[in-house]
Formats: sequence, structure tokens, C-alpha cells
Amino acid sequence: MAARGKVHLNMIVTKTGDAGETYINDGSRVPKASKRIQALAVVEQIAVKLGYFIFACDQDVLHLPLAEDVTCQLNLTELAHSFQQEMYDLGSDLSTPFKEGETAGRFPLDKVEEITALIGELTPILEPLDSFILPQGSLRVLISHDIRTMVREAELKVWEIKEPVNPAVCQYLNRLSDFWFVFSRILQYEEQRSDEIEIKLWEPNQQHPRGVTIRKA
Repeated sequence: MAARGKVHLNMIVTKTGDAGETYINDGSRVPKASKRIQALAVVEQIAVKLGYFIFACDQDVLHLPLAEDVTCQLNLTELAHSFQQEMYDLGSDLSTPFKEGETAGRFPLDKVEEITALIGELTPILEPLDSFILPQGSLRVLISHDIRTMVREAELKVWEIKEPVNPAVCQYLNRLSDFWFVFSRILQYEEQRSDEIEIKLWEPNQQHPRGVTIRKA
């Protein structure tokens, strides 16, 4: 992840990381096993997983009923692409040591507010849950659940960083995992409406069939 602005990647093999250290945006070197670099690695994995989601969606557009005579159009490719861009913005921020109160050039808090508002718009579409939802369904549903868990992992990695971190980064990741939980449910809801899947919930402490049948010849 690089600083904001133009990025030049003319030399990929530099050998400067062969001893287990790497540069961050202020020019200092840190261990590759540091919490900061581990967090950056997960953020980059999320960006890649979002690419898988884009491929699985194949330009799909959802039309969701928000209220009477009010619908929400969701272009899944554009949505995932916007989050890919923000993963790199987030990575740039994480790669730049933070000073308390600093805002110029940092990941903005309004991104958190934007996702919070979006969650508020989409949540009423769904029925209240009385148990955990099982991650089942189409490939795009499963990828969306995977993204949710990866975002949660990134958040945990960020909280392990010993140095100060931009609060907007922590809040954004927390909110983003909430969004992907709601969004995964919406995808499952849409597939249930079209009879593609049956949404299944966790049934605690129940005996469930294994689906194994042994027959003697």
C-alpha cells in the first residue's frame, strides 16, 4: 500500500525486504511480522476477495423495496468496486504513522457515516433475526460472508497495533463488517424470494442428520 496520490511501481524486485523488514509511507522500516503489516495484509486480501465478488455478481443489479413506492437500486459491481478503492485508501492510512488530531490526507470519518446511513436504509428490508444465520447459498452470498469475516479480522489486527491509529480506520472497519452482515442477508433474502435457496438459521443444541447412509450389498 502506498501514500495517496500517484504511485510508481517501476521496480518490483528491490531485495530490500529480504531481511524481513519493509518500508512504510514515512520512509521508516518495520518488521514484516509487525501488527501494522499484518493488518495491511488482511486489508489487501479483502480487496482481492472483493474482486472475486465482482466476478461472481456478473453486473447484477438488485431492486430492493425500501417503503411504499420507494425502491433502492444496488449495482453490485459498482458497490464492490467502491469498497476496493476504499481498501487501498485504508491501507495507505495504515501505512502512514498517525498523529493525534491529524485529519489532512487521512482516511475520512465521513466514510463511516456514509456506511452507517446505508445500513440504516437497508436493514428495514429484512425481518428481525431470532438466531444466527447460516452462511449458505450462491457463490456471491458465500463470498459476501467471507468478506464480512475478513473485515472483522482486519479490525482485530488494527486494534493490536501498538502505535496510534486513525480512529476513522477502526470505526470504518467495525461498520464495514456490520454492512457486509446486512448485505449478505439481503443477498440471501433475494435468492429466497426467487426460490433459489432456503435461508437456514442456527438451531442450538439440536441433533441434525449427517446425511450419511450406509447400505450393504
